[in-house]
Amino acid sequence: MSQKPNDEQNMLSFEELKGKLQNDKPEKDPEMDALLADLREISDSLPEVTPEKAEAPKAQDAPKEKTAEEEKQEYKSIFDDVMKSVMETSEEDNTTRKSKFANTDSQFVDVTKAYEDYGTQAEKKSEEDLTDYMAQVQMPTEADPAHLKEYRSFNEIMKDFFRKVFPIKGDSVGEGIRKIVADLAVIALVFCVGYFAMYGINSYKAKKQQAELNGYVLPEEVEDVSMEGDEWAEFISKYPNVQFPEGMMQKYAYLYAINPDLVGWINVPGTMINVQVVQTDTNEAEYLHKDFYGEYSRYGTPYMDYRNDPKYLNQNTTIYGHHMQDGLVFADLKKYKTVEGFKENPVFYFDTLYKKYAFKVYAVIISNAYEEDDNGYLFNYTVPNFKSGDHFMSYIAALDERKLYTTGVDIKPDDKLLTISTCTYEFDRARLAVVGRMVRDGEDESVDVELAQPNPSPRYPQKWYDKKGQPNPYADAPRWMY
Repeated sequence: MSQKPNDEQNMLSFEELKGKLQNDKPEKDPEMDALLADLREISDSLPEVTPEKAEAPKAQDAPKEKTAEEEKQEYKSIFDDVMKSVMETSEEDNTTRKSKFANTDSQFVDVTKAYEDYGTQAEKKSEEDLTDYMAQVQMPTEADPAHLKEYRSFNEIMKDFFRKVFPIKGDSVGEGIRKIVADLAVIALVFCVGYFAMYGINSYKAKKQQAELNGYVLPEEVEDVSMEGDEWAEFISKYPNVQFPEGMMQKYAYLYAINPDLVGWINVPGTMINVQVVQTDTNEAEYLHKDFYGEYSRYGTPYMDYRNDPKYLNQNTTIYGHHMQDGLVFADLKKYKTVEGFKENPVFYFDTLYKKYAFKVYAVIISNAYEEDDNGYLFNYTVPNFKSGDHFMSYIAALDERKLYTTGVDIKPDDKLLTISTCTYEFDRARLAVVGRMVRDGEDESVDVELAQPNPSPRYPQKWYDKKGQPNPYADAPRWMY
């Protein structure tokens, strides 16, 4: 039996072997330290025998003792084999201590952190380790929102916006529906805001224009019908290309110079109706969407029926105009739907270019504009002239049947009427007509409004009864014809 070498100073100590191992794998692990301690105890308890030689000794040869250096190298070889077996990574053997802690937040991962100051962090073994490392040193990555905010281009930002706002391929059904509903709501909101903004702008422009036109009407005291005064001569010299009608009132000369289609001015006290009136060769809606200056306008300009005489007026003169929701043009005629509204404004005025006239409200009716809305019948309240006095009075009787209330104003066969017509909304394409009787020469303009009484059963077009769900008591009644 060989003796244990005495020159242990030349051999690597256990701590030196442990340090050498730790230089190869810079990790601190309590379990590894315990294992190494056990190995050290085993090493210290080994019997002092000489390991067997590689070749069996010859029988005739006496055993040869190993040198201290050989025994040290053999001991080191055994120890290295043991340590290699412990530290070797095996993907097939999941029971090994290495695989037990691999790819987890174990002490094997933490060990590397102790040596990051020595540059070993550059040798991370996986993308996950690299992400953890970069997060520790606070370096931005492509997934970092701060990085994206700093470096994303405008196109990338817009693409990201459209992906979030509009349906795209890959969205779930619920997500697609949510985006569509949200998009439609935004579009509707933008449309409504734009519509009301445009509506407000147009209303403001129309009111401003009307105030401007009102300013062009001269006061009554400068009126000179003869057109022979010095002021007329000076005015005419300013507009040499305008042919002013003989005998016109000077108060409307400026307006006529702007637009020779001017034929008069209508004013209903107590309302916003105080506007100019024009006339053309047809009723083909030229001024339904054109202002006094000839520009497009949804407000249009009130106009006289082309069949009427703008100087002497007919037995029935008709003026048309829009019913605007902001109260402009003829919207305030709706006040005449009630007896109370009539009592507030029983008289209105119309000036031709030559003379001022007053009219007492005689009847207010709701009628139709198309025959199909009243069983193929159209009550023609725009007739300019009548065949005889009796024919005229038969028309008055038809008005009496339809008027919403009586006003106490009388009618004679030779009286003249002025009818103001606009839209109303009792049914689609309904019309509201306010009929005034011209104040006779020498007659007082006053009206005894206490004589006004509601009509218990006015005659309406068939469509009115259909909308109300009521039977038409006049379905078989005689029809007034021109």
